[in-house]
Amino acid sequence: MKKTLIALALTTLPVAAMAEVVLYGQMKAGYEVHSSKVTGEDRDPYSNGIADYGSRIGFKGSEDLGNGLKAIWQVESTIHLGNSTGKSDGWADRDSFIGLQHDQFGTVRAGRISNAMNANMDVVDAWEYNSDALGLGKFTRTDARYVGIAYDSPEWAGFNFNVLYSPRDNVNGGDRKGEYDRGIGSGDKYSVGLNYKNSGFYAKYGFDYLKNSGVKIHDDLTAELKDGQVHRLEGGYDANNLFVGVGYQYTKNTSSYFSDLETAKVVGDHNLIVDNQGQEAALTVGYHFGNIFPKISYAHGWDVKINGTKEKNTKYDQIVLGADYDFSKRTTANVQAGWLREGLGEDNGKIKTTAFGVGLKHTF
Repeated sequence: MKKTLIALALTTLPVAAMAEVVLYGQMKAGYEVHSSKVTGEDRDPYSNGIADYGSRIGFKGSEDLGNGLKAIWQVESTIHLGNSTGKSDGWADRDSFIGLQHDQFGTVRAGRISNAMNANMDVVDAWEYNSDALGLGKFTRTDARYVGIAYDSPEWAGFNFNVLYSPRDNVNGGDRKGEYDRGIGSGDKYSVGLNYKNSGFYAKYGFDYLKNSGVKIHDDLTAELKDGQVHRLEGGYDANNLFVGVGYQYTKNTSSYFSDLETAKVVGDHNLIVDNQGQEAALTVGYHFGNIFPKISYAHGWDVKINGTKEKNTKYDQIVLGADYDFSKRTTANVQAGWLREGLGEDNGKIKTTAFGVGLKHTF
């Protein structure tokens, strides 16, 4: 049954002016333990604590304008249940927008909006976690939100698409300095998504184009700004108690899964991302036995290229094994263990992380 809330700020207005506001959200947290070991060194002490899994709260509403047209809006905010890191809970820091929606022509929104990967392409990452060793956080690191304008198409025979544009001045706060002076990652951002589903089968493609997202360092130590790209493909089957999800991702001149990529250098106040390319894949399989959903994931990233040269010992391998238990349609418990092995570059060995987590999620 849909739950509604009358916004308190409107209670001082005449009854005729009051609007219906839908309250929704997720409360998710758990207990995690993890430890890492670098080749040739002693294992780090085990760290443990309460972890937040991405709790959130939101308000949304709509108004029927007639002829199939609606005005829509949403305000969604993060809640940090395990806030021991000094993170503040911002207002409207998740998808928050205003727009128009038509039954036949689709939806236009303006505000803070998820890119194609973040909007609906995390199907292969079927885990609740904080530590990357307990879920596919390395694979889904390209999920993002941009301040911009988006169009979402209606569905035609199982197909739909979406586009998102974030102008340079929104990305860069209106600073009109020269391109290099503005810093890395300060250009326009574009996102496109294409989706298909039919009889339990699904396929998804997401693409981001990021102006000035990286820099190429030439042999003479001169620098050249480079544009970035993200391509992600996901597909699988989710019906008749069986879940199979497979994903592939290619990234260029943007965040890398190689943890020691040269990001420590600084240009002004901006971290520098050097010219890089990476490829990775992930597979998740699960089966519903009544209220129990056991599942397993495997992810692999190949050696990355930096400034056009493949770097040895920069790949990663990951396994996550666990299960969910549904107490009800809205409340689910999770338990899982994860193993993550990452290369630290040629002659630098590897770092191996082992983790365990147990948690609880409630949606409303």
